[in-house]
Amino acid sequence: MKNNKIQGCIASAVLLLGLQQAVFAEKGVGENVFSIGPRLAYSTPKDADEGEWSGGAQARLHLSPALGLEASFDYRSNDYGRFTTIKTYPVQASLLGYIIPGGAVSPFLLGGVGWYYTQIDGPAGFSNTTSRFGLHAGAGVEVMLNQSLSLDGAYRYVWLESITSTDSNALDKTYRDKGSMITIALNFLF
Repeated sequence: MKNNKIQGCIASAVLLLGLQQAVFAEKGVGENVFSIGPRLAYSTPKDADEGEWSGGAQARLHLSPALGLEASFDYRSNDYGRFTTIKTYPVQASLLGYIIPGGAVSPFLLGGVGWYYTQIDGPAGFSNTTSRFGLHAGAGVEVMLNQSLSLDGAYRYVWLESITSTDSNALDKTYRDKGSMITIALNFLF
């Protein structure tokens, strides 16, 4: 738990430094068409005592200064004792709506879908793989650091389809599994 607090403080300091640098940016958010970069994600599943940091990447395509599309890929691995490991690969697609398009600091709203591939390895050779669909919604802020770099932070609330409804048709699916996700990303702008 102490490491999570330290990592959270470091992530917050990086975001604040980015806000300070935004004053000197010559371009605004959304004025570059494409960006790609690494990100950190802090995920907290429903009923978890605490979350966990993981790594990933994201790419953004700006359709206009006010509207963008984001694709992201993350990787999480959780060990439960010596015998069980759960690996999750969330792949998400989000629509971003910027509130202050073209500004050096621009808050945004987001919403989208995701595919969550999960692999469970347990004792005595137990292995199970599942894929689940999910929805997410949230908000964030993007800060221009200079003409070719930006920094963003976002919060997503995630609804995953229940394991019991994975084989159901689209209208019969239930979304009882929930959680939240905080991301911090460095974007290389093109």
